Amino acid sequence: MKTRGVPDFLLLFLTALLIGFGITMVLSSSSIFAYAGEFTSRGCQYCGGDELYFVKKQLTWVGIGAVGMLTAMNIPYSFYKRHFLLISLISFLLLVVVLLPGLDTEVNGSRSWIKLGPASLQTSEIAKLGLIIYLAAIISKKGEQFRQFKTGLIPPLVMTGLFFLLIALQPDLGTAVILMGTAGVMMICGGANIKHLFLLTFPPFALFLLSYITLKPHAEQRIQSFLDPWSAPLEGGWQLSQSYYALARGGLSGTGFGQGIQKYLYLPEAHTDFIFAVIGEELGFIGTTIFLLVYLSFLLRGLYICLKSKDTFAKLTAIGIVTMIGLQALINMGGATGSIPITGVPLPFISYGGSSLLVCMVGTGILLSISREVNRQKTLELLQARSP
Repeated sequence: MKTRGVPDFLLLFLTALLIGFGITMVLSSSSIFAYAGEFTSRGCQYCGGDELYFVKKQLTWVGIGAVGMLTAMNIPYSFYKRHFLLISLISFLLLVVVLLPGLDTEVNGSRSWIKLGPASLQTSEIAKLGLIIYLAAIISKKGEQFRQFKTGLIPPLVMTGLFFLLIALQPDLGTAVILMGTAGVMMICGGANIKHLFLLTFPPFALFLLSYITLKPHAEQRIQSFLDPWSAPLEGGWQLSQSYYALARGGLSGTGFGQGIQKYLYLPEAHTDFIFAVIGEELGFIGTTIFLLVYLSFLLRGLYICLKSKDTFAKLTAIGIVTMIGLQALINMGGATGSIPITGVPLPFISYGGSSLLVCMVGTGILLSISREVNRQKTLELLQARSP
């Protein structure tokens, strides 16, 4: 029986650090919103005035995510390679199911949720991980053939396009963009011809975005508020202008944990999409910089595991998971700081949201599984070097 190596404890520690910080910030950013629901229509109407409502639910998801992460960590990554078709098929079918008429799958105008008793699971989050495993397996199996146009690049590109369209139809454009960006990075790292990839993806993607902005009034409003949030600070520009106020008030050292005022029903979605603004207000530039350094360390450690792996499937899976988490964090923080239009995606490991947290933790578990094989190989090489 082959002995497995130890997991990467630095990655595990950084993950625990981010999750712990996330719970702390969910407590700070959501307590007023949850408590105010009993007294005002602007607060949470189903929280019953319990200021710990969101923290309790997030802790429940942390427990579920921990089980998922430890399970994924203890399953050899070759398991995902063997069963990639089943994993991707389940992910694809879940995206189809939520769009079927007559099902109660809509939350905040998006049909992307499957209800499991008192909880709900966002299918688009699961789809990201399913597509990563599919692409890693297909590209690694094709090998040099992947560089060819018809037999190499087209099949995975078609599958990515189907996933993208199903998620965009929910509609969940933010997650669809993250999925497309992650797939693009994986294909480039897998050896795809960049010219072919650009010609096949950029024109239809640009046409889709133009059509989406034209047909969806809220999308056009978000673009306008991104370009000039002060033109309508009480309407379309409200979210971004309040986020600016929070970040500006934080200054160098912040107001102190729990002392921010924008979460007092001024900043919408303070515990989800705009939790970064609360971090900036309460911890200031110094605290935010430390937080970003921890985040960057997590991503770099994931890249280190990717580079040290000798298996193509493991490399591509690792780069896919790191890109998925890093790109989502970039889009979330970019929206909160006004660097890009607001898309409504959570900050990985930090924002309130069970589906995002679960997928990020399971993805980290797969990274840890890959790290176990990396460490096993390293141990074997050391033993061979020492043997006479």
